[in-house]
Amino acid sequence: MKKDVIVIGGGIIGVASAYYLALQGRSVMLIEKDKVCAGASHGNAGLIANGFAIPLAAPGAAIQGIKMMLDSSGPFYIKPRLNLELLRWLWKFHNACNEKQMQRSIRILLALGQGSFELFDELLATEKIKFDYERKGRLILFSSEKSFASGMADVKLLAEFGVEASLLDAEGVRQFEPNVMPTVKHGIFCSSYGHVSPDLFTHKMARLAAVQGVEIKTATAVNGFEKSAQKITTVVTAEDSYSADQIVLAGGAWSPEIVGSLKLRLPIQPAKGYSLTYKCPPNSPQLPLSLSERKVAVTPMGEKLRFTSTFELVGFDPSVNQRRLEMIRSSAQEYLSGMDELEDETVWSGYRPATPDDLPIIGRSEKYENLVLATGHGTLGMTHSLITGKLVAQIMANEQPSIDLKALSPERFYN
Repeated sequence: MKKDVIVIGGGIIGVASAYYLALQGRSVMLIEKDKVCAGASHGNAGLIANGFAIPLAAPGAAIQGIKMMLDSSGPFYIKPRLNLELLRWLWKFHNACNEKQMQRSIRILLALGQGSFELFDELLATEKIKFDYERKGRLILFSSEKSFASGMADVKLLAEFGVEASLLDAEGVRQFEPNVMPTVKHGIFCSSYGHVSPDLFTHKMARLAAVQGVEIKTATAVNGFEKSAQKITTVVTAEDSYSADQIVLAGGAWSPEIVGSLKLRLPIQPAKGYSLTYKCPPNSPQLPLSLSERKVAVTPMGEKLRFTSTFELVGFDPSVNQRRLEMIRSSAQEYLSGMDELEDETVWSGYRPATPDDLPIIGRSEKYENLVLATGHGTLGMTHSLITGKLVAQIMANEQPSIDLKALSPERFYN
């Protein structure tokens, strides 16, 4: 039976889109090549961020990127290789690393973050759903004066956009987190952060979507499309073909591959990340932390504690870099006491869909009038999940989007 909408992708962006589309009374099918929450939605830091909204593409970042290529054990790494799509991505990244684009991106990221915060409040008020959601803010820890000076500059910049943050000395840090090591000299507290258990949240949202009538097909890879003029008529999988009036692409890092046969060029690179998850120790942090110099995120998630780090542009490389894992482990012990006997370690790695300007791609395709793209969220998929789902539903209904989507247009990199 023909559906109103087919959503491609079973991560949090696809699931949230399916949920909000179903709330409109539409018949929706969600197609996922693996299982729901199999990719980046599973092992990420679980942050709902509406504070330090400075994009990766910022002045000076391109020069730093060249240095990163030389350090395969650092938190950011670009594997040198002759890959045309990577080179195009890096060129567009270079062009986005300017003051004007950064200022524009900060405004957009803050608007998306605030929109999601409001929708989290609405979701919790209307649905019986629990996913370890807390809104306690985030504490950034600094062990060097140089890093803290950079952090203070970020606070000053973001204050121009209305973001409030508190600068802390060593005593002030310990009032928030008493178990930090003596090496921690400064901190910054930003109240506009929440956090969730991301896999639990994604699965709960999938259940809510199913209650609204969404048909979820897992282990179903999209092999291609049938099209007529400027419309996609059929989604083709190995098992069957499915028709719908509208298509939503929410395939994360795999989005360029999925629409390859449509000759759509999406400048998305798979940015590989790692996380280590443990049983909460007795002196576990009670709010999310950022270990500044090591670029490691620390998130309490119910009975678990997760450490997340690295941004690798290495393609779809499934190998596990043990040096990176050891860097995360040593960072935990460097900043926090009682982290030398963590139990029940779970190692995860996955791919975030990174765009050159560090902004998501949300909007209708100019080439196919019934295709809406919702992808390229980088490290902010959890943060932007609900607002993206809402925006997709607004686009489908031809409503005025709650956020100006011009800067998120799929064609912005080429027009």
